[in-house]
Amino acid sequence: MNPALVTLHASSPRALADAAVAALVRACAEETAEVHGVETPEVRIFDDRVELAGAVPQHVLVAIAAEVRRATGRWHAAKYGAPLWQGQ
Repeated sequence: MNPALVTLHASSPRALADAAVAALVRACAEETAEVHGVETPEVRIFDDRVELAGAVPQHVLVAIAAEVRRATGRWHAAKYGAPLWQGQ
């Protein structure tokens, strides 16, 4: 199986530059995979995006990314009053 890749784009160019925000996003991806009993994807965090990659089916990464986007987007909006992800 070829590695799958899913990218979440941040709402601003440096939205993920804050180490605490980046750590929360990473932890959310890892926990989501663990709770659902799937292989934890590689989580690559850049200032403006997050890439989830792994040797799992594409739909599994999409599901993990959707949960990461939902949970961290809600947290970020409550804490900072601004969206974390594009299109929120």
